[in-house]
Order: sequence, then structure tokens, then C-alpha cells
Amino acid sequence: MHRYVKLLLYGLLAFAVFSGISFAVGGRVNWVLAVATAAGVMIAYFFAIPRRGR
Repeated sequence: MHRYVKLLLYGLLAFAVFSGISFAVGGRVNWVLAVATAAGVMIAYFFAIPRRGR
């Protein structure tokens, strides 16, 4: 369970960071790219972190 909470937190962090950088650079936020970035980070984290017991 702890692994999935961490996964969601990393996704939220990626969303916040991308939104902040996008707003600072361009004055607007591309929400589709922000969500896609968060999803990509969560998927990458899910497959990159080895599971216990394997």
C-alpha cells in the first residue's frame, strides 16, 4: 500500500512542478501536458522501482 501512495505523491509532485514551470515560462499552463507528464512519471516509477520479494 505504501508503494502506491508514494506513486501518487510522485505523480502529484510532477504535476505541480510541470504546472509551475509552464506558468513561469509562458504565463499559461497546458493542462493536457501536465497530466501526461504526471502519468508518465507514475508509470516510469511503477516499472523502475524493484518490488520486494523478487
